[in-house]
Amino acid sequence: GSVYRGFAFESQYLFTTFYIDQASAIDAFVWMKDKAAAAGKRLVVNMSWGVYYNQMGSLDGFSLLSQAIDELSTTNNVVFAGAAGNNNGTNFHIKKTFNNNFFNSMVGFYSYAANPYMWGECITAWGEQGHPFATRISVYTSTGTLLAASPFYSTSVTGYLDSMLVVGNDTILFNVSRETANPLNGKPGMQIRIRSLNLNNKIVITGSALDGTVHYWNLPELTNGAGNFGQTFSAFGTNGVSGDSFYAIGEPGCTNSVITVAAYASSYMSPGGTLVGGAPASFTSIGPLHNETMKPDIAAPGVSVASSISSYTDAAYSAVSSITFNNKTYDFARFSGTSMATPCVAGIASLILDANPNLSAQQVKYIIKTTARLDNYTGAIVAPGDTKWGMGKINAYAAVKLALNTLSLEEKTKVAPFVLYPNPASGVLHLLNIDEVPLKSLSLVSLEGKTIPANWNQETVDISLLSPGTYLLKIQTETGTHTLSFVKE
Repeated sequence: GSVYRGFAFESQYLFTTFYIDQASAIDAFVWMKDKAAAAGKRLVVNMSWGVYYNQMGSLDGFSLLSQAIDELSTTNNVVFAGAAGNNNGTNFHIKKTFNNNFFNSMVGFYSYAANPYMWGECITAWGEQGHPFATRISVYTSTGTLLAASPFYSTSVTGYLDSMLVVGNDTILFNVSRETANPLNGKPGMQIRIRSLNLNNKIVITGSALDGTVHYWNLPELTNGAGNFGQTFSAFGTNGVSGDSFYAIGEPGCTNSVITVAAYASSYMSPGGTLVGGAPASFTSIGPLHNETMKPDIAAPGVSVASSISSYTDAAYSAVSSITFNNKTYDFARFSGTSMATPCVAGIASLILDANPNLSAQQVKYIIKTTARLDNYTGAIVAPGDTKWGMGKINAYAAVKLALNTLSLEEKTKVAPFVLYPNPASGVLHLLNIDEVPLKSLSLVSLEGKTIPANWNQETVDISLLSPGTYLLKIQTETGTHTLSFVKE
């Protein structure tokens, strides 16, 4: 009843929530897959979430979560769209190539007063195969005097420990998880969680290694397991190193088969006829992955997007519209984030599958990337893409048009049991059914994606009223769909 609706507003929906661990997320995906299969529907999964923690993966596409998504995508043709994240402008990442040296960096803490679930900060680090590295925690006064320091903890030893540093009346809690070679990617990894309540203390990490490159990320550690918003690294003391906002794609957006979505501000015409907007969102996370794989894949509108709001939310918002249903009020409000851009891509993926239900998940992703549009903001982009834009801005019209002209992988591997003649034709198009396959329906589709009414029987289709041009004849049988092209003279 409002003016607001999504890109594929006639889709059917499944909603699920999950605990922040890999098994729970995979269970949610499989439940959705089973429900969609039982209904005979194609499935597009929207994932407006992301994490950087070890319990969710290795941030490089090799995690159990990524493997499950890739398997569902390849075997069951489930399409996944995932948010790139909102950490641009936050210098929460360090990339350090060592040469028998070290660096110091001060850990920025999220405000304990700002979130009731705030526990501390979590430093995640991944190195290169066969190149161990070590990390130490130090506590300094606000004027830079060293108060206490932990030993160096090296990834040459796999293990876990809980410990603390005591400075006067202050107790700084920390724990360290480390492994020499992660079984999924073979890389050394480390995670250090630090709790320091005294705002006057400066918490500094020191990284050290003989050689190799190590990536570090600083994010809040919340007691409910969430916390995907980065916090700063600042240069401190000797060999001080500051953070940057690169390599910022988390799980599950780092998965190969996921269509990973960046955000930009929509373009629109002002009342005066001037094109407004189109710039990249200031917050959209920048790639690539720490194994240098290109991400994100595509960009979509994600700034001030109007959406329906849960009637049970306790979040603050300003309603832009309200609908009353069964004596209950439901609001719409505007939000920004790659979490708003990702459903745009999920909706357009649904439109692609509506136009051509037989496409594989890989073909859907390929179509979206191939048809991306470029402008003055994106600049020229060539494969494999840009670390901010992916392959450019999503183009729904071009994507659906290409989908109509794309044979499914299954269709490519078999010879169609039909022949159209004559081709080109002017009045009547004859359909030769070589194997005498029972037909369920025929439909004519223009290259613009419009279905055209047509008179047909089992052997002929009247095309005399069509305008000259190229068209598609979609033939539905009990075993699948066949798409043939023809030219109307």
